[in-house]
Amino acid sequence: MIDELPIPETPEKEVPRWVQVLVGLVLALLTLFCGFASVTMLVVPNEKSPILTVVVGLIMLLGCFWVLEKCSRLLTGRKNRGGLMTPNTLRVVSFFFLVFPVAGLFTGYYRKMGLIAIFQAVMYFSSFLGLRALARKREASGVNEQTK
Repeated sequence: MIDELPIPETPEKEVPRWVQVLVGLVLALLTLFCGFASVTMLVVPNEKSPILTVVVGLIMLLGCFWVLEKCSRLLTGRKNRGGLMTPNTLRVVSFFFLVFPVAGLFTGYYRKMGLIAIFQAVMYFSSFLGLRALARKREASGVNEQTK
C-alpha cells in the first residue's frame, strides 16, 4: 500500500566535491583496515572452527572490495545514472539494517543495554524505511528519464 503512493518530483541535492573526496578517503582507509583484518582471518584461521573462519573472512573481504569500489567512485567523481547505489542495491542494503534489531532479539542485547538498544533499533528501522523510500524515488525518476 505504501509502495503505491506517488512520489513528489524533487531533484536530489548534490554533495560538494570536497566532501565526496574526504568521505571517500576516510572510508577507503577504514575499509583497507577491515580488509587487512579479513586477510588475517584467511591466513591464520581459528583453531576451533577453521572452515567458518575462512568463509566469514571471504565474505568480509568481498564486502571490503565492494566498499572500495564505491570509494573509488567517490574519489574519481564518476557519475552513475542511479546514483552511488542503484535502487536494487539500496533495497538489499536496507534489509541489512533490519538484521541488527532482529539479531538483538535473539542475543539478549535489549535486556542488557535497555533504552539505548531500543533507540538503536528505532534508528535501524528508520534507516530501512529511508533507504526503501530512496530506492522507490530513484526508480521512479529512472522510469521518467527513460520515457523522455
